[in-house]
Amino acid sequence: MAQAHGGFTPGKAGTVELTDAASAAADFRIERKEARKWRISVLSRRASQWFETNFVRNTQEGQAFETGLAEANAFIRKARMDGFRVEYIGPLARSFF
Repeated sequence: MAQAHGGFTPGKAGTVELTDAASAAADFRIERKEARKWRISVLSRRASQWFETNFVRNTQEGQAFETGLAEANAFIRKARMDGFRVEYIGPLARSFF
């Protein structure tokens, strides 16, 4: 797992420094909005086409929707299996999977 705001740690396996340009390369963004609500945003055109093909739903704000933790995990798991990059905004750092 690479973290953008954690910096580069020499000698620590699997750690890389990412710039803000890496955020633009993410296909989806997930962030916690409330105790039981997670917001998933579609960031790329390729992800938008995949989303429309695989998930029939009206999004609340165009290319974003809110869901529970179990549903968010299932969504992200499927997206990653299909080769999409996910940006996770956590309480301490931004991570990319």
